[in-house]
Amino acid sequence: MIESTLLPELIAVTARRTPHAMALTCGAASLSYAELQSDVTRFASGLMRLGLGRSERVAIYLEKRFETVIASFGAPAAGAVFVPINPLLKPEQVAFILRDCNVRVLLTSPERLALLQASLATCPDLQHVVLTSATIEDTAPARAAWSVTAWPELLHGPVLAGHRVIDTDMTAILYTSGS
Repeated sequence: MIESTLLPELIAVTARRTPHAMALTCGAASLSYAELQSDVTRFASGLMRLGLGRSERVAIYLEKRFETVIASFGAPAAGAVFVPINPLLKPEQVAFILRDCNVRVLLTSPERLALLQASLATCPDLQHVVLTSATIEDTAPARAAWSVTAWPELLHGPVLAGHRVIDTDMTAILYTSGS
């Protein structure tokens, strides 16, 4: 009989079976399944500490990198819905998606945030921006309605349980080019 597993549990199941096997590789850097599971748990806990509610949206506006994978599994582990955003989209297109699905948390890089700042003013539901860089100086306008947190800061702190999820809960919202 095949055991049913929710998306956020896939990494944990593999980490228990083969913790030292390589899960991700990017250039010379790599993460084992045990390390990936730890990061997924810490990301989910960071979202809980930000006060993210069950089924609230977490947008990921990044190229392919470790943080993209961690957040894609970590958001559902917190009981949230992840929204991957094509890194080729223009700021106005990104803002449309953020407004359309009421994104509360945006994960992006400082470089991408610099391009988005004017458009983010049109996103009333956005509460938090998480940046992949450890340095966040001069990234948010003084009057921004959202807070800025650095990736290392989000992952640092006590481990908290995510909201309870079941197999019928939404996990992701995918926007396509219409093709």
